[in-house]
Amino acid sequence: MSPSLHPFPCCLACSLLSAEDRSNIILGVPRSNHKEQGFISIDCGSTNDYADEDTGISYKSDTGFVDTGTNNVISPEHYSSNTVYGRQLINVRSFPQGKKNCYTLKPEQGKSSNYLIRTFFHYGNYDNKNEVPKFDVYVGVNYWTTVEPTNLSPTYRPSMFYVPTSDIIHVCLINTGSGIPFISALELRPLDKSLYPFDSGVLQNGLRYDMGSTTDKVFVRTLSNWVPTNTSLAIDMQGSNDSYKPPLEVLRTAVQPPSGYHALRFDDNTSVDDSKRYVCFHFAEIAKLTQGMKREFIIDVNGGNYISEPIMLDHLKPLSICLNQIFKGHFSFSINATTGSDLPPILNAFEVYGVISPFYLFKATDSRDVTAVVDIKQTSRISRDDWQGDPCSPNKYSWSGLTCSSDDIPRIISLY
Repeated sequence: MSPSLHPFPCCLACSLLSAEDRSNIILGVPRSNHKEQGFISIDCGSTNDYADEDTGISYKSDTGFVDTGTNNVISPEHYSSNTVYGRQLINVRSFPQGKKNCYTLKPEQGKSSNYLIRTFFHYGNYDNKNEVPKFDVYVGVNYWTTVEPTNLSPTYRPSMFYVPTSDIIHVCLINTGSGIPFISALELRPLDKSLYPFDSGVLQNGLRYDMGSTTDKVFVRTLSNWVPTNTSLAIDMQGSNDSYKPPLEVLRTAVQPPSGYHALRFDDNTSVDDSKRYVCFHFAEIAKLTQGMKREFIIDVNGGNYISEPIMLDHLKPLSICLNQIFKGHFSFSINATTGSDLPPILNAFEVYGVISPFYLFKATDSRDVTAVVDIKQTSRISRDDWQGDPCSPNKYSWSGLTCSSDDIPRIISLY
């Protein structure tokens, strides 16, 4: 069979793992320890808290996270067949009132951690109107994505890696006039700052590829000369210092160049001149090399923009390399055998993310003013639909009854 690029569920994202895998490993830690890792898992629209039977993850209702909206249940004919997230897609929380409705997340690690934020939107004709809405989602004070499901049943589930600037994270649904916003589930997972080591901004629109899989034919034409290889042997996760811990099924497959060639080359035809990319590579030596044979290679990104030191792998031990560098413009890479290598390079998986740099992001309202106005809201029991999320930023969604400055970091000038 021809090899292909097959999207893989990095254990950090845990997006498509089987129920069994997700119950055994959650972000690389045992299921029994996941609570102490600071997970926030919300089954939006649910009326009660529960522990998922398949994964052991504790899901909360919306109570305490959002003050507005109504609970709904999708039509039975649109129940998802997804064995991992099926239960979380039955209920939805909809927001018929107000332009901006926000979930307030207070992770115990605060701004000292980076986070994976994942959302799920499964319309399922919950309102019996057969009209799929379109709306925007903001994280903090900045635009993240537009939700526009293609029809009644498919689930839209964007995710991002986020560097917070405060201890509170707002996820806001914005009514843009094309239907009532809704959400099925919202998850937040803390990440050690050594994982995906970017300093600020947002990583989004991630593509995670399992190399060597023969089940996905989408990319066969472009990479038909890459030769798949695999093993049934156990990958040594315990003896490895690889904190990323990609799924075992990903590490057991790989690709190498065809006979007579010494490089694996990838060219991202979707990247444009103003694109910004962040990349991670995952390797494991799954072949038992005969004595005296050596596999050594280097990574070259964007034609010399980044060149690694020579890399050698230990048998069945994973190695993950995330480059703490943003690559601008057209994106490509090659993995090249060194002149001293007896064998061609291999690649088990790689990840590519789009980057939103801080230069393009709005700044949140001054934290002192936020604390003060939230105290006023609580003590005076002010109830206004739009008093959610950040008070001043972005300006078009600022709270009613406030006057905000136009400073780089907005200040609240007055209340009226």
